Amino acid sequence: MKINKKIIVTFVVVAIFSGGIFLKLNSKNKSLKTYEVLKVKIGNGKGYINASGKVEANDTKDVFVDKKLKVDQVFIQEGDFVKKGQLLMTFDETQRNNIKRNLERKKIQLNKQKRNLKIIKGLYEIGGSSINEVKDLEEDIQLLKIDIEEYNEDLSKTAEKILSPVSGTISSLKAQENYLVDTDQALLKIMDLSNIKIVLEIPEYDIKDIKINQELILKPEVFENKKEFNGKVTKIAKISKTSSTTSENIVEVEVKPLEDIPDIVPGFKVSATIYLDENKNKIIIPKTSILEENNKYYVFSTNKDGILSKIYIEIKSLDGDKAIVLNGLKENDEILRTPFENLKVGDKILTSKESKGDDKNDNRSSKSK
Repeated sequence: MKINKKIIVTFVVVAIFSGGIFLKLNSKNKSLKTYEVLKVKIGNGKGYINASGKVEANDTKDVFVDKKLKVDQVFIQEGDFVKKGQLLMTFDETQRNNIKRNLERKKIQLNKQKRNLKIIKGLYEIGGSSINEVKDLEEDIQLLKIDIEEYNEDLSKTAEKILSPVSGTISSLKAQENYLVDTDQALLKIMDLSNIKIVLEIPEYDIKDIKINQELILKPEVFENKKEFNGKVTKIAKISKTSSTTSENIVEVEVKPLEDIPDIVPGFKVSATIYLDENKNKIIIPKTSILEENNKYYVFSTNKDGILSKIYIEIKSLDGDKAIVLNGLKENDEILRTPFENLKVGDKILTSKESKGDDKNDNRSSKSK
């Protein structure tokens, strides 16, 4: 049987053409990128803001004395931790002893004049002394009482020693041995560790979400952030300032620990997680799904053939890594989890569904920027 060469040539051409189309289509499919698609859910979301700060003493006790005394011994150094009632220093006893001796003399004179007054009054009753003698002695006694009162007051101002008024750290120490006290300056300063505060730096774009008495979690770096302590916001500064660690504007927020934090002293660094109000029954999507165009937010949706379309949305808040969608999306809409900005409406993509476990992620707390 003789094969027609024309038929063979035709067959070969068709085969080559078909193969080329197949290779071209296969190559085109391979060039398509795959994007993860998530199904929009309605759930609850509770955002939070991460912040950093440091420990400060809420109260510093300045220790003064009322007289220019001479320091005898000093038992502490700057930076020492002291307990309430602990002996800190003593003073030279010369002035105090002089006051005590003069006070004792006045007391003896007073007792003597009281005895004399008793005798003079007896004589006056029988005509042996005058009324003026009685009055003179009474006035002398009154003057002696005033002198004694002054000496007692002077003695109370002449310190013998200084005991720590609080438990805390010596933050400043001016007095040394043989130092002559300057009554206008504090001998020492003690940071009261029973009354500490945490001062956090909150970026100015987050301060709108911070409120007085807002609860938070404190993580002191001394524990390598492995221990957590409860706290609450007690004060929000009315002015902004430049951060001590970054160049951005921040607002200082004071926080009071609600429980004792052991082994912590002023100057230690602390990180904090401030929880925001919970949003219930809201459409909450990842920020990675959201793109911006001309100050408008949008997401990409895809049909069953992988063709992209754009959906504009309204957003209530962008705190954390999730966003609350007010308008534009409804439950069970499918959007790209992480679209590229160079995608366009009408582009064709390959899609993969997110795992079922990720559906639960819509209810997790959102993390600070």
